[in-house]
Amino acid sequence: MHLIQLGQILRDADVANGISAVVQEYRLTEKQTEQALNELRVPRSANIAGITHRVFPPHPLLCNYQGKLWSEVARFSS
Repeated sequence: MHLIQLGQILRDADVANGISAVVQEYRLTEKQTEQALNELRVPRSANIAGITHRVFPPHPLLCNYQGKLWSEVARFSS
C-alpha cells in the first residue's frame, strides 16, 4: 500500500516538473492547470496542479492580471 502511494506521489512530482515550464510560460493558474490536465485525462490532476504551483511558484514580477503583466496594468491605470 505504501509503495503504491509513494509511486503515485513520485509520478505526480515528475509530471509537475515536466509541465512547470509550460505553466510558467503561459502563466496558468492552479485551476487552469487542473482543467487542462483533466481535459488530457491525466489521473490525480488536482494533486499535480497543486504540486506545480507550490514547488514552482511564478516569479512575483510575472504574476498576471487577466493575461497582462502587473507592470502593464499599473502603467495604464496611472
